[in-house]
Amino acid sequence: MLAKLFRKKQSVSNCKVSIVIQPASVTVSVLSEKDPFVQQLACPDQNYSKTISELLLEQSVDCANCYVVLAHGMYQMTQIDKPNVPEAEYSTALSFSAKDFFTISPENQLLDYYQNVSNVPNNNKLNVVACDRSVVTPILEVLKDLELTLIGISIEDIVLTNFVKDENANLVIFHNPGSQLLLGIVKDGELCFSRHIHGYDNLHQLSEIDFEAGILSNLGLEVQRSIDYAVGQLKLESVNNIYVCVQNFDSQYIVSSLQELFDIKVSILTPFDVSEYERFPMNYAALEELVMEAT
Repeated sequence: MLAKLFRKKQSVSNCKVSIVIQPASVTVSVLSEKDPFVQQLACPDQNYSKTISELLLEQSVDCANCYVVLAHGMYQMTQIDKPNVPEAEYSTALSFSAKDFFTISPENQLLDYYQNVSNVPNNNKLNVVACDRSVVTPILEVLKDLELTLIGISIEDIVLTNFVKDENANLVIFHNPGSQLLLGIVKDGELCFSRHIHGYDNLHQLSEIDFEAGILSNLGLEVQRSIDYAVGQLKLESVNNIYVCVQNFDSQYIVSSLQELFDIKVSILTPFDVSEYERFPMNYAALEELVMEAT
């Protein structure tokens, strides 16, 4: 996602940097021969480039490879029919056919697209993503000033696929504090389906008492709808597992409660081999993307 616009040749540095940008914060991770560095700073004024500089000020990141993830609220998405032009001309065609679907002014739109994986023959749908050029350009400039080699820019829906390395279809329930809940179905490292669910922005703050009020029953309905869509509309054979990746002290209660609603196994997603990333899983997923790009 957006990598076609910004992909660069990788440097020879062993240092890797992942940057996750949310509307009100920036999280930076540096993975090198030293101990992993992960830190988040609030960014209420939305000066993301300044915050990135502050986070990396004392880190040795010259020539490091870098991957940026735009979290929910930093991009807009719509689904449209494929343009009736050769694929090489999609980007140009989308700048005309998709521009009115977004609230970003057309002159500031940076557009890219991807297609969900499915078993539907002749799948004619594209997911078109828009981000704001006036937001992205200063970020690119500060990365250049820091002498970072930008490998790609993506969105959390896509980077989510790095959480599950399985040839079967699995559903991931992912939540960043302060953001909408993200449901994604991943099969063989490819995204089959994703959707953002309203009403769960404060999921990280909820307790077992809150869950007993019916919140998890509603979440279970949303999960079931997603599974039904994947099987009924995308023609996937089945969903093998449900993985939960949320920053909540009662996450095991969430898993146990959801398990009562499904025959499918529900478990906590723990792909992290370094404990520092348990609070910042999207940074870990972005680093995994850098590893994949290098192979």
